Order: sequence, then C-alpha cells, then structure tokens
Amino acid sequence: MRAFQIKHFTGRSIVQLTLLVAFLLLGLPALAQDAAAVPDSSESYIVEDEDVPYGVAAGYMVGRKLLEEGNVAEALPLLHMAYRAQPDVIDIAMDFQAALTAKGYFKDALAVVDQMVTLYPDSLDFLVERANLHLKTGAPEKALTDLRTLRSNGHVTYSIIDVEAQILAADGKTDQALDVYRDGLHLLPEQGSGLYLGMSGLLQNAGQDDRIPGLMDEALVDYRHVPRLWLVKSRALAAQGEDDAALKTAQDADTYFAGLAIAEAVDELGADPDAVPQAEAHPMRAANDLPPDSFVVELADFYAQRRELDKALGILQPLAATGELRLAPSLWLGRLLLGTGRTEEGVAVVSDILTRWPDSGRGWFLKGKATEGAGDWPNALPDFAHAVELEPRDPEIRLGYVRAMLVVWEADLTTTTPTEDQEAHRTEFRRHLMVASTLVPDQDMEGQLILGYGFKGVSDYERAVWRFGLASENPDLRMNALMQKSLCHDYLDELDKARADLETLHREFPDHPEVANSLGYFLAEKGLDLDFAAELVTSALAAEPGNGAFLDSMGWIHFRNGNLEQALDYMIQAVNVLPDDPVILEHLGMVLKAQGKPAEALDVLRRALARGGDQERLQTLITELEAAGSQGQ
Repeated sequence: MRAFQIKHFTGRSIVQLTLLVAFLLLGLPALAQDAAAVPDSSESYIVEDEDVPYGVAAGYMVGRKLLEEGNVAEALPLLHMAYRAQPDVIDIAMDFQAALTAKGYFKDALAVVDQMVTLYPDSLDFLVERANLHLKTGAPEKALTDLRTLRSNGHVTYSIIDVEAQILAADGKTDQALDVYRDGLHLLPEQGSGLYLGMSGLLQNAGQDDRIPGLMDEALVDYRHVPRLWLVKSRALAAQGEDDAALKTAQDADTYFAGLAIAEAVDELGADPDAVPQAEAHPMRAANDLPPDSFVVELADFYAQRRELDKALGILQPLAATGELRLAPSLWLGRLLLGTGRTEEGVAVVSDILTRWPDSGRGWFLKGKATEGAGDWPNALPDFAHAVELEPRDPEIRLGYVRAMLVVWEADLTTTTPTEDQEAHRTEFRRHLMVASTLVPDQDMEGQLILGYGFKGVSDYERAVWRFGLASENPDLRMNALMQKSLCHDYLDELDKARADLETLHREFPDHPEVANSLGYFLAEKGLDLDFAAELVTSALAAEPGNGAFLDSMGWIHFRNGNLEQALDYMIQAVNVLPDDPVILEHLGMVLKAQGKPAEALDVLRRALARGGDQERLQTLITELEAAGSQGQ
C-alpha cells in the first residue's frame, strides 16, 4: 500500500511558487534557477557591443538557439545586443529577460518586463511574468498587486489564486490566505474541491490541523462526490486522536461511494438493485481517485504509517474475521502480523488468503515468508517458486526466491565440482538472478544487496561490485555493502579498490571493531603495513576480546611477521571459539606446518576441507604434506 500522510499541499518556497506561475500560465522554458544558486539579484548585466561578433538579426537567431539549448552564458550577450536594437519587439524582449532570469539578474529582467507592461498594458501574460520576477527580487507585496490586478481584470485561474494565497501564508497571514481561496470558490466553483484541499494544506503548514475536519465538512456539502475530501477529513481526525470520529467518517465514505457504484451499475445495466453483483458495489467503481480498497482500509494504512500498529490491526482484524476484506488489504494484514511477530495470527490470515484466492502470487510469497521465519528454508523454497510462477514480474517475489535459493543451495552454488543435480540448481539460480536484476530498481537498496550476494555466489564479481555499490548508498546497509564490495574487488585482484573501500569504512566508522578487524585482516593477508594492521586488530580485540575472528586476525598478523609461537597461541584461542570455521582451521594448519609439525597440520587441514574450506588451496597443502610424509617414512 502507499504511504499516506495528512499533508495534501506540499510547502513550497517562494522561488518554487514563481516557477509554478511561469510554467502553468506562460509555458516558459525551465531556465529559472533557485536564488541560492545564482548571482545576487542586485547585480546588473553589462556587455559591450564590440564584444559581440554578429549583426542584430543574426545575433538574435544564434542567441535564441543557444538559449533553447540551455547555453545561457553565450546566449546572453547576443540577446542583449538584439534587445538594445529592438526593445519593443516582444519575442526579443522576452527571450532576453528569460536569459537574464536564468543567470540570476532578476532586477534587469524586471526592468525589461516593466517596459513590456508599459507598452502593452492590456497584456495579462506580462503581468504574470512581472509578478513572477517581483517574487524573485523579494518583493511579494508588488507581486500581490500584479496578481490582484489580474483578478480584477477577470483573468482568474486556480494557479493565480493558489500562488496569491501561498504568498500571504508565507508571510504568516493565514486567515487572509484562506479568504483568497474562498474568493476562488465564488469565481471558480468548478475548482472548488481543489481550493478546499489547498486550504487544508495551508492549515496544516500553519500548524492548525484542528481546523481541517470542520473545513472538510463544509467542503463535503457541495463536493460530496470527491473522495479525497473524505480522506483528508478521516486522516485529520485520526491525527488529532479522534479515532472513533475518524473511523465513522471512513465508514460513511465507504457507504456513500458503494451506493454511488450501485446506482451507476443499475443505470448502465438496467438491472434491479438486488441483481447487481457484489463486486460492482465496491467504491472503487465510483471514481478514479479512490483508494485501492476502501476508506476504512486506508485509515488503517494511515495508522500503520504513523507506527500506530495496534489501531491499524484493530480496524483490519474484525473485517478479516467477517470476510469483508478484499485481497489487497488481506495481504497487507497478513504481512503486518508476520512482520510484528504475531506469527500464529499471520499464518491464519495467509491460510485464509490462499483458500479464497489460491492464485495469489503474493499469498504464496507470504506463506514462504512465514515458513522462512520459522527457520524452515527448504520448505519455504517451493512456496516462493510457486509465487514466482503466478507473478513472474513482481520484483519482491523474485528476490524472495533468489534469497531462499542462496540459503538452501549455498553448497551447490559454491562447489567447484558440482554433481548433475547441483549444476541444475546453479543453472536455475542464475536464471532467476538475471531476471531479478532486470526487475529491481536501482533505488531499492535492500534488493540491490541481495542481488550483490547472488552475483557473488556465482562468482560474477563485476556485477556484484556494482550491486553492492548501489546498496552502499543506504546508510543502514553501507557497512555490510562496502565490506562485500571490497571482497569482490579482492577476488578480481583489484587490491587498490578493495583497500579503498575498507579505508573509507574506517574513516566513517573509526570506532567500529568489525571495520577495524576487516581492514587489519586485509592488510595482514596481503602482507602490507603489518604494524598498522596490528594496531587495528588490537583495537578490535579491546572492544571484543573473545571474538574468534579477531583472534584469528591477530594470529595471522603474527604469522606474517614470523612470530610463530604468538601466532599459534592466538590461533588456538580462535579455534576454541569457532571450532568449525574452515578459514581459522586452515590458518592453524599453516602455522603448525611452519612449526615443523606436519602430522598435526595435516589433521587440521583435513578438518578445514571437511568444513567447506577452499578446496583447491587446501587440497594442494594436504597433498604436499602427504607427499612429504611418505618420503620421510
């Protein structure tokens, strides 16, 4: 479901309001810049004619072309020359002022438009543009004067009323702004619902939310058929803590629009009301602006967005119990229950969904999520697979399947000598991974992280690097994503990039032990800056003295420095903490081998191989030790 807010009118800056006037009323090109990004409007534009290499006509044509291409700096002197020669020609004057405005010379642009207003006093467009420039130069009262002149001349549009009201509101004149909207109700009755919504947004921006329900009651007298007015009232009441009134408003809205839908169906079909199918009575049939299921469901969604989950569940669960919820809110309810730890209730809702809508891909997806949540990944896998069959273009469903395959088939994906069944799993995984990569948008950072793990799982490190890089833009995912990205660079033998990622993390998280250990271990593994590596891992161990991975890193640093006794001591401590970690076992085996203890080393390395360590590297070491042992006999 969408994330709903009470706010219906987004607060706009004065600069943004001026753009609204220009775009909606004049259709000017998008050249104007934010005042903070352009020169001070008090500056004037000066150019010498001898600096312009064209004649007037040719210069204007070239300048206009450059302006259209967005090359304002080069267009400006050419247009200025044309304006000085022909200041009364409308096209030349307006192109010149547009270029001045784009470069931030607002007062110079205002002078040009003033001249146009003087020459053409009956032109409404020039008054609109002058109001626009008055706002840019920080003169809202002058802008209001021009807007009011437009209104008095009968040039009234929603945009002019809206901008005038917002100028007043920005100056703290809330009631005067409301009066402007109310004038609009008489002048533009066909725009009445929009004007009321503008008023509600204005009140919210002014911190006067308590006035919104009464305003919506007034609006609903004449515009009862506009669903957004009902939504605003219901949400405003909910935000004020008037939950019973909010629910009643939502229920009244559902009843009203259901009645409209039935009436429309009767008119269209010529049928008896009792013969109209129940689906036709749903309020979604009444107007395109309605929420996806019902006003009551949308109220529950509003509570959920405000983290008032008990209120949301209090609305939805009774409806689910009586079978009144349609598919979308039923799915939403099941997901909410599962996500908040109310697993038994969530599973019951999902079971009901699959009974009523057995072809719902989302229903099977939630069944898979419930099974996954119970730790039963293998049995979750077929549920996700069926969900993908039913809704193959749903990115979340496809990602859920990819993630489950990563967990269940981890050994199949990483083995270097796959069986026939394992190779089939690898092929299946790659296929779904590639499809998922075409469905997940770049903005879905969590999805990108899963894709990164997927591509890393099949050793496609270049694609994994890109996905982890996208995921790292999310602050909550950044640490993990950059660590994984560093590992992929390492596998690609891009050591500078791998180190750069870890150093970036160390700068951003200087006190995080996991980050310090990762950089320290990387340096030790590559035999680089071992003293600095020791400092990093020492700081990590100070924070977590019993961390097996940190103990292994320190042992490995000592091994690299040739301190075999200290290395052995740390490795034994690490193995005691993580006895089945193949990397730690491999390190211990190599220390024992370096100490001249081949039998002990061979035993430990065989354990590392059995625990899933690097098969090629470990088998080479084992073969070497076995050969040495046979020669020594």
